[in-house]
Amino acid sequence: MKRSRNSSDQRYAHVESRKQEGAHYTPDIIADFIADNMIASAKLGKEVCIADPAVGDGELLISLLKRLGKKSKKNIRVFGFDTNRKSLQIAETRIRAVFPDVNLTLLNRDFLQVCLEKGGLSNSGDLFAGDDIPPFDLLIANPPYIRTQVLGADHARQLSKCFGLKGRVDIYQAFLIAMKAVMKPDAICGVIVSNRFMTVKGAEKFREKLYESYSILGVWDFGDTRVFDAAVLPAVIIMSTSAASDRTNSIPFSSVYLADGEASEGNLPHVRNQVEALQCEGLVSAPTNTYRVSHGILTFDVNPGSVWRLECATSEQWLKKVSAKTWCTFKDVGKIRVGVKTTADNVFIRQDWKAEVGVKPELLMPLTTHHVAGHFRCNDKPKKTILYTHTVVNGKRASVDLAKYPRSKKYLEEHREQLAGRSYVIKAKRQWFEIWVPQNPALWKREKVIFRDIAEHPTFWMDEEGTVVNGDCYWMLRDNTSMPEDILWLVLAVANSTFIERFYDVKFQNKLYANKRRFISQYVEQFPLPDPSGKRAQSLINLAKECYLETRSDKKRSLEARIDKLVWTVFGVSMRSDVTD
Repeated sequence: MKRSRNSSDQRYAHVESRKQEGAHYTPDIIADFIADNMIASAKLGKEVCIADPAVGDGELLISLLKRLGKKSKKNIRVFGFDTNRKSLQIAETRIRAVFPDVNLTLLNRDFLQVCLEKGGLSNSGDLFAGDDIPPFDLLIANPPYIRTQVLGADHARQLSKCFGLKGRVDIYQAFLIAMKAVMKPDAICGVIVSNRFMTVKGAEKFREKLYESYSILGVWDFGDTRVFDAAVLPAVIIMSTSAASDRTNSIPFSSVYLADGEASEGNLPHVRNQVEALQCEGLVSAPTNTYRVSHGILTFDVNPGSVWRLECATSEQWLKKVSAKTWCTFKDVGKIRVGVKTTADNVFIRQDWKAEVGVKPELLMPLTTHHVAGHFRCNDKPKKTILYTHTVVNGKRASVDLAKYPRSKKYLEEHREQLAGRSYVIKAKRQWFEIWVPQNPALWKREKVIFRDIAEHPTFWMDEEGTVVNGDCYWMLRDNTSMPEDILWLVLAVANSTFIERFYDVKFQNKLYANKRRFISQYVEQFPLPDPSGKRAQSLINLAKECYLETRSDKKRSLEARIDKLVWTVFGVSMRSDVTD
């Protein structure tokens, strides 16, 4: 049976406005995939009650109803919830066009509030008055994706308290935890969420809570393959309420990512789309892309709150070989720090102060941004400068005395309305002219490694110029004084290698669009280092220093190639395209 496309113009015109609410309507290929896997795991009786907690345009319910129809399930009750009336109207039109006789109830209600009431966590008392809403056998969902910053601090704190979450709570996390309150003890749910929850540090409590609340039946990471029109990185999870996950059971985990730049030997299997690619493993060819498909089981290092990743025999064997050659990790050398955040860059940061505002304030310092990123050494582009309003007094960070810097004071006073309007600065009992996150002023003069946050390839370089680091980059010092004085050069050699790209992909499995990786503290701190006293490690240190000083591009490329090859060798693994040796 084909889906009805009646009122399709109305449907798609409505999509853009819903994106602002964190809603991205589900493509039918993914809706069908979720429904198929739910039905395959479900044990259904003669009567079936299904629901979608954020119904949108009804695509997920249509997919689920089609599959139930094929199983001759006639007595089906359908519930949909949404806070947007227009979405409910579109969903009803589409569902009734395909299933005109379905027992359909669409409610203009906040599903989270419904779950609170069902779970006995709300005292409103009248939410279900007069309603006949039974517990659900099947729940299918693409919950809204709204970050803490958009939700607002008060709403985020409320969700955290009600659903036992911590960190940067997203509303979809509350949806997934809350759903269990309205499902039968042996129900099945299928959800599509951002894959970021599996790896980001702020979702530790959510991962733990999800693992403890449900029996996870399967995870599929569709990564950067653009199954949605929007720039989201989706994952599908199928879960059961029958029992919490048991770490003795193997949870299937598959991933599909773009691999357009990877070399291949021979003809690749041809598939029509990302879902069909899951029938294969390794590189596959689609009409407009090449995908890399991996299959394994879900694993984590310490507990369910740790980063979730795909484990297969070859990847774990590879990581064990690397671990055997690892002397310490980057975090043992020093803390990974983020750059400064002014929250008023238009005031504090400029390229040419004399030309742009007619004055050069006294408090200017050179600023490193991702625009000057390079391997081993920053590029030759001119640096911006920052009006840095912080100093050290009696060993502690303090704001400067503006009276001592008349040009800086005059300039800042001209922008006082904007700067003083940053209410969070004032509430924190800070001076109105302060940079919001200035870091420790005493550390800028020290030798440090700086690296880009987002990049296709690792880009780490040494800073010996005492620059301030902007918030689009991270940086690290040799905080551990027991480490060799030249350990940061070994850090540079390892960090800039293709080996670390492979380590990142095997260990963290988290890419953005266009094959870009996020080099954030929680990942970089786990990068391995070999014993710096070893002969090969000493060679890497010397080569890194030589590369830093080299100005001829051809000579530098040759040095980088030597470093890259030696890094692979020092960790005892090969440079072949797979992870086996």
